[in-house]
Amino acid sequence: MASVKSPIRLSRGVWILLKKELADLFFSPLLYVLAALFSFIMGWLFFNYLMQSKTATTQTLTPAVVVPLFGNMNFIFIFLVPLLTMNTFSLEKKNGTLDLLFRSKLSDLEIILGKFVSQVFVVIFLLAFSLIFMLVLSSTNFQEWSLVMTSYLGVLFSIMCYLAVGMFMSSLTDNPIISSVLTFCFLMGLMLLVLSTNAMENQFFAEMIQYLAVPFHYEGFVKGLVRSYSLVYFGSFIGFFLYLTWRSLQRRKW
Repeated sequence: MASVKSPIRLSRGVWILLKKELADLFFSPLLYVLAALFSFIMGWLFFNYLMQSKTATTQTLTPAVVVPLFGNMNFIFIFLVPLLTMNTFSLEKKNGTLDLLFRSKLSDLEIILGKFVSQVFVVIFLLAFSLIFMLVLSSTNFQEWSLVMTSYLGVLFSIMCYLAVGMFMSSLTDNPIISSVLTFCFLMGLMLLVLSTNAMENQFFAEMIQYLAVPFHYEGFVKGLVRSYSLVYFGSFIGFFLYLTWRSLQRRKW
């Protein structure tokens, strides 16, 4: 009868792999190229939104700057996440190191969680560059910091969903480029799914499709609304794609 690993053993295994993955990621030039690109695009957008808000007489900083800024932040990660996750399993398959990882003392769950959590840390690192914009806002009369907090929370949950998709796509192939393209196409499809509902005549069907898309639930957080069903959705979405990743990796075992 298979023995059940204790939570302590699981946490230790995840921690070991987490440190290894973070070391690989932070020694990679790709991360810093993406960080520079993210900072440049977000800085340019923030500057333009701020300048436009000065000429607007009816809008406050929230609808003129904060809401579109976080909306674009979420959209930019649709392009960044495929690049972040494309090597998660694909490169290890290509280099022949994935089988060695499976033969280690780590369970499949520890491997998946270790890699996923490391990607989340990288995303937090990238998001930290945007805090400079919040410092600029603090020098104005901006007061709606609770909205900023929920927006950051929504962005993080949304990107975690993207990461789960990226890891699954990376587990399907040994080609990082194919993994990246598959991830991007899937995530862009989710975005277009929400936009397509505007042309639907059946309101019930349109709302049902919207509920299945990540952007729909993210929009509530940007409005300062933390809905319980959105939290359930994010948790279920992440769990489902991590499960698919586990099933994909299980197929390698005979």
